[in-house]
Amino acid sequence: MRILLLDSDDALRHTLGSHLEEAGYEVAARRDPDAALAEEQAGGAGAILADLSLPNNGGLTFLRRYRAGGGTGIVLVCGGPADAAAASAALREGADGYLRKPSLPDEVLLALRQAEERERLRHEVTTLRATLGAKGLEPLVVAEDPKMRSLLEVAARAAAGNGSVLITGERGTGKALLARAMHRFSRRGDAAFVAIDCVSTPDLFGGLDEPFPPLLAADPQAIWRSAARGTLLLEEVTALTAASQDQLVSRLLRHETGEKPPSVQDADVRIMATTQMPLERLLREGRVRTELAELLTATTLDLPPLRERPEDVPALVTYFIQHVASKTGRPISITPQALAALQVYSWPGNVRELRQVVERAAILSPSGKLDRADFPILLSAGRFNGNGQSEFALKPQVEALEREIILRALASCGGTRREAARLLRVSLRTLFYKLRRYGLA
Repeated sequence: MRILLLDSDDALRHTLGSHLEEAGYEVAARRDPDAALAEEQAGGAGAILADLSLPNNGGLTFLRRYRAGGGTGIVLVCGGPADAAAASAALREGADGYLRKPSLPDEVLLALRQAEERERLRHEVTTLRATLGAKGLEPLVVAEDPKMRSLLEVAARAAAGNGSVLITGERGTGKALLARAMHRFSRRGDAAFVAIDCVSTPDLFGGLDEPFPPLLAADPQAIWRSAARGTLLLEEVTALTAASQDQLVSRLLRHETGEKPPSVQDADVRIMATTQMPLERLLREGRVRTELAELLTATTLDLPPLRERPEDVPALVTYFIQHVASKTGRPISITPQALAALQVYSWPGNVRELRQVVERAAILSPSGKLDRADFPILLSAGRFNGNGQSEFALKPQVEALEREIILRALASCGGTRREAARLLRVSLRTLFYKLRRYGLA
């Protein structure tokens, strides 16, 4: 990587430049910000070390002009105690890190390598997001929560490997979605991705003493053949029979040691698995063999429930609404009050439940402007009744249900009120009254 070293101190440029060259970098040492900027616009360094103590605020000005001109390299700014304000401004305006002067060459080298690693991870996550977006899997990466961002970084790194992956998390958190994304991001992305529900297929290998579906009875090795050179996802892996767990251990051991596969069922297949329960609990209750747990956990990813990352709710809601709007061809919006209500709801069904609720409301809304009343789940939870009523208050819940049924009837007949009244088995006058009452007229 080529590094631009921009500093007015001749001795520092020489010492630090030599140290960086010994570490394998190509170094261009400069003291004139204007000349350095022109040089970068013509060529371009992978990283820049810029001194904030340059005359006339030259280091900060250089950063601003560099970023404004489309410069994408790593920029680390350096300064002393007197440059604290400039350092804060630099970090706000696109610097990737700050080094306090004087810094030892090894400290500069460490900061540079850390910045390189962060940039690499950002690139991997961006690539993963683009891959997901192209396949319609955007809900997984609509994330503002630090836990989810960190998890995606780990997933991006693990996807490039070949080891097994265990994904844990509650129902609806997107475990299978993450596994599919990692497969598509991996070197196996062009091969098959086969997902098996172990609850309904507890015996993967077939056997005389175990009941299994007719497909596997006819060809017990069909699963492994279909996933050859690709990825096999075992959903709820702990539902496998004891015999299948033992045989899966043997298979993973052969894969790990590189032993030549003796049969088609041991063809080159990457194993991913999911489970709703934490691994520690599964081991404690004896629901998964210790050897299998050890072999499956080359990488373990624990998807947090939606209630633990409420800051992701607005972005998810916006995405789901835009998805419906693009399908229906009409504008759909949501009020701040409704968005706030959705954000504090506990969402026991996680992202899957949120998607179902939001898309249903968006489809059924006659006006396209979603408010709290468009989400009966909020009223039934008793969180936002506006009048301090008990969560068991019957009237608002009955009204919410009635409003939803009216909306469903209107949607089913294309908005024709006379036909909706017939479906509801009420008079047209009664329907008009209820439409006005619930603000649907």
